[in-house]
Amino acid sequence: MKTSDNDKKDSRSSGGKPSSKAMGWNAGFSIISAAVLLVFAYTLGVRDMTLYQIAILAISLYTMGTMSVCLFLPLRKKELSDRRPFISILVPAKNEELVIENTVRSLFKIDYQKEDGTPNYEVLVIDDDSTDSTLEILNGLKKEFPTLVPVHREGGRKGKSAALNFAVPKANGEMIAVFDADTIVESDFFEKAVRHFTSDKIAGVQGRVRIFNKKSNFLTRVQDYEFTVFAHMLQMSKSIFGGVMQLAGNGQVVRKDALLSVGGWNELSSTDDQDLTIKFLLKGFLVDYVPETAIWQEAITKIWPLMRQRIRWSEGMLKCIFDYLLPVLLHRNLTLVQKVDGLSGLMRIVATLVVWVGYVQLFIVTVFPWITYYSCDSIAKACNIGMLFVFVFVMLGGLVKYLSKFAFIDLLLLPVYWFYNTVWLVAAPIGYVNSIKNKDRIIWDKTDHSVKNIEMPKD
Repeated sequence: MKTSDNDKKDSRSSGGKPSSKAMGWNAGFSIISAAVLLVFAYTLGVRDMTLYQIAILAISLYTMGTMSVCLFLPLRKKELSDRRPFISILVPAKNEELVIENTVRSLFKIDYQKEDGTPNYEVLVIDDDSTDSTLEILNGLKKEFPTLVPVHREGGRKGKSAALNFAVPKANGEMIAVFDADTIVESDFFEKAVRHFTSDKIAGVQGRVRIFNKKSNFLTRVQDYEFTVFAHMLQMSKSIFGGVMQLAGNGQVVRKDALLSVGGWNELSSTDDQDLTIKFLLKGFLVDYVPETAIWQEAITKIWPLMRQRIRWSEGMLKCIFDYLLPVLLHRNLTLVQKVDGLSGLMRIVATLVVWVGYVQLFIVTVFPWITYYSCDSIAKACNIGMLFVFVFVMLGGLVKYLSKFAFIDLLLLPVYWFYNTVWLVAAPIGYVNSIKNKDRIIWDKTDHSVKNIEMPKD
């Protein structure tokens, strides 16, 4: 599974003929691009956005409706496993001298031992050719933690997925856990996570992601809403109605044999978590969610680094659509719920974008009616207002239920979170262009960190 060099042939082709994955990418790209152009051409021709607004209201109602299931129905009771497999922790790191020591110390505090009291896990930190002191810090920590395995990687394809694939052959665990370099892991994480591997169909589980620096500013607080509430509600609801639960880039635990059976992480994807989720789905595997414990990560404190991150996410999510739209749609062995929810998860970036285009169009025709080309009748306006009310209702319910301490400031910041999502209006189009330009190239575009001495919040 060693990563290929940059000058080797791309894995999308073989023997000069396009591979099935390449044909999937081309077909998905063509369908999405044609759909966007047709919608634009239609609205341009009729000069009316009403049908467009009705369509995106339906999209919004489906998303918010399925997400709100957890507000009304309890989690399904299930028999949990009592297995205690050996786990290999992989931490990809690129120039992480500020945070890597704190993360390593957190990992060695995990309470998951063998019968003789020794750790039932190993820690491999992959230094992906860092230019700072990351490797030196790791070598120093090895003196304190002899079971720490610093893995230095030079050359080959760059990126998180390539670093992970490089380390898998060196991992001794039956399970592979992946954590980011800025992570604090709750001590009972593995005790809770491994119990969700209840059958051979479960290929991976995902822990709850939370934010440890949420009180830094408005931007970090709304990111806490995004992870602690929005993403958590999605996962909880999917686990209730049997939807497609998603792996995240941080806090996932996967079976090594299942990982190898789908070819490891996709080195051409900047959203390797979503890509791996869909590959598992198409292979007949499932992902489960672990709400009982959490991992804590750092929220971005400034708008431009946040925009860079969301552009990268947009690029990866769009590549997943191009690669897997037809395979999910045409797969014979997926249930109807899996197909609908799988496609919904794939198309979430597109759905978010078209919803916000609708809001922008409503704003223009309302505030500047003399300069707009389109008309927007009362039905279209009602659709926009309806989407806003549904969003507020569902998010307010989530804030009250899932924030550990709901306060008046959270109510005031709800409109800020709504407006914060306009970031996708910029990120998605740029990601679309990048997904075409850079479809065969992935580089490290790591998130800058601002917190060195990380402490887990007591709430």
